[in-house]
Amino acid sequence: MSAIQNIKRAAERLLLTITPAIPTAFEGVDFDPPSGMYQRCQFRIDDPTDPTFPAGYHRENIESQVFISGLKGEGTADVLTRADLIRQTFYKSLTMTEGSTRIYILRTPKIGSAIPIQDRLIVPVLISLSAEVYS
Repeated sequence: MSAIQNIKRAAERLLLTITPAIPTAFEGVDFDPPSGMYQRCQFRIDDPTDPTFPAGYHRENIESQVFISGLKGEGTADVLTRADLIRQTFYKSLTMTEGSTRIYILRTPKIGSAIPIQDRLIVPVLISLSAEVYS
């Protein structure tokens, strides 16, 4: 399995360990949003880093984006509390292993500003993930 797939799988698996559990929408999977709070997970694959020469080593860089969706008009406390739980779970210096891939969190996850969209209030949590890849 590729390092990118391993990074995504490890991040999704860790996200599901957070309690209390809430419904989660994953990339490419059908999802019927509930009337209450839920989270949507997607990934932005950044350019790999090639810090050394010759070939055979690079670093994969992926941003896991978790969008917490709460009901508009109920304030921000619940969605910000959930965002903080995610930040605490994906803390800076965490190392995960998936398959043969070691995944690192090198920066504290960023909690973005609340964005009202239709009847929802969305708070993004951006998690930078890196993995060392040797071929």
